[in-house]
Amino acid sequence: MFAEELRTAPEAVLVGRLQREYILPAAAPAFLDGLGGNLAYTAAAFASWGGKAGLVSRVNSNFPLERLAHLEALGFWLDGVRPVAEPLDSRFFVAYGEGNKPSYENPITHFAERQLPFPKELFGYQPRQKYCSKVDYLGDSFRVTDIPRPFLEAKFAHICPIDFISHKILPSVLKAGMIQHLTMRACTCYMDPIFWEDIRGLITDLTAFMMTDVQALKLFQGRSVDLWEIAEHLAGYGPEAVLIQTGDGITRLYDRMSQKRWIIPAYHSRISDPTGMLDAFDGGFLAGFQQSREPLEAALCGNISAAIAAEGSGPYFVLDCLPGLKEMRLQVLRQQIIAA
Repeated sequence: MFAEELRTAPEAVLVGRLQREYILPAAAPAFLDGLGGNLAYTAAAFASWGGKAGLVSRVNSNFPLERLAHLEALGFWLDGVRPVAEPLDSRFFVAYGEGNKPSYENPITHFAERQLPFPKELFGYQPRQKYCSKVDYLGDSFRVTDIPRPFLEAKFAHICPIDFISHKILPSVLKAGMIQHLTMRACTCYMDPIFWEDIRGLITDLTAFMMTDVQALKLFQGRSVDLWEIAEHLAGYGPEAVLIQTGDGITRLYDRMSQKRWIIPAYHSRISDPTGMLDAFDGGFLAGFQQSREPLEAALCGNISAAIAAEGSGPYFVLDCLPGLKEMRLQVLRQQIIAA
């Protein structure tokens, strides 16, 4: 049923999308046709804390897998990254304007406004449709057979934003093995009142569930505007921790086990390119939880990873920070935690 046997089992599993990114930051050099996708940012942040994991992703036959060589050299398993027959467009474009407001439309216009040559690889590009079905598989929706069997011997796993179907099947598949701690970031498409009755089933088996305040408020539209009330309600479905993040980088953490509320401020640093910040947070969170088993410590690591990722472009930027920088920033941020 599962993919062929591997040499050994990884200590963690990360599932998500890989992309070829074309990014126009507001005040930094363009990042063109570079490795991207939520899986890449999560994996790199996880690696920056010393983590190693098996990666699972569906890519098209033209995807440049050699761009994952850096992660492979760090001990990551790539056996779960598979070219598939379904038509997939791995390209992703974003241009940031004033206040780092993103625009995903009309790449030709943005390149022209910045007097940059238009990459021929972007001809015919259309943004990913925001379609979310309760029953239909999309080309990059994950199947049970996408998870190599030895990956189920891992103890930790994280699921990046994908789609409803993937988030519905993956937790039960992963928890059927030896995985004890599973985290997942919400996908915007199903954080909607239409999916209200489906949310419980998605998050019951999670250790931690991450989302933005915009997603949380959309899901609870007409029910609540109190983020702490929302976090506690969702934690009642099963997750040990629920994390809600605002646009200013602040993380609200509700720890169901201790019934404590924590506010973790953003580590203030220069934001050059916000692409992948939330995914870097997730990689840092999983690494911190793997080391401490404490959601608060994990969230601190996540905020540090997000801040570092935003100081440059591309997922590998977090791997180039000065030795001891993360630990120093971690000490500073610990002093700023607020018990709510």
